[in-house]
Amino acid sequence: MTERAESTNTAGIAGLDPIWRVVFDQAWLSWQQKNFGIGAALVDPADGSIVSVGRNRVLQEEPELRTLSGNMTAHAEMNAFASLDRWNAEGLHLYTTLEPCLMCIGTAMQLKVAHVHAAQRDEFFHGMDAIWAQHEVTASRYPTQSDPLPGRLGQLARLLPLTYNLRHFPNMSAAAKAKHHRPQLTELAQRIVDAEFNNDELGNLRDLPNVDAALVSLWDLLPEEDEVGPA
Repeated sequence: MTERAESTNTAGIAGLDPIWRVVFDQAWLSWQQKNFGIGAALVDPADGSIVSVGRNRVLQEEPELRTLSGNMTAHAEMNAFASLDRWNAEGLHLYTTLEPCLMCIGTAMQLKVAHVHAAQRDEFFHGMDAIWAQHEVTASRYPTQSDPLPGRLGQLARLLPLTYNLRHFPNMSAAAKAKHHRPQLTELAQRIVDAEFNNDELGNLRDLPNVDAALVSLWDLLPEEDEVGPA
């Protein structure tokens, strides 16, 4: 059911597609504010214009107009949807730094998103296509998807929210699944979490001005390509 399209985006920061630049900037701002570190945008594929943007705000206590914040509905994709100035998202493309969760892909189908570009897969939710194929409505509305971004930028997209999981939910199933499928990246995420508590060098990452600086700082520590864990 899922049609895979070749990604038109480059792997490095320097030549990053302008849409991805916006999405990663949203993810970095989210992570700096101690949220999950995920960014999203809805884009009109006809002209490449960005229709709305969103970032994860689950820990943000100050409410803002037309955004979700302060609870687990406040995902990046949900905030991109919430700020739409139209009836639905029919025909639009959803860009997000991490594969949408159950709530967000469900909303994408409800709002008729045409295509999803996720910078990196989420091993906790990946592979649910078969579930949506069992009902005629979800089967007909399930958006086509592009492959994740290759290289270290894709790894950074998974690293940021993984640190949140390890900090706040270290014994939950999502963290366990990450350790199983992404041992090297999980080890790095745990080092960052520990460093924030111990005031080590990696603990100052949130002070970096942008995602470019973060990628440079982490370049030698990030896996070059996606890890292939046990099934």
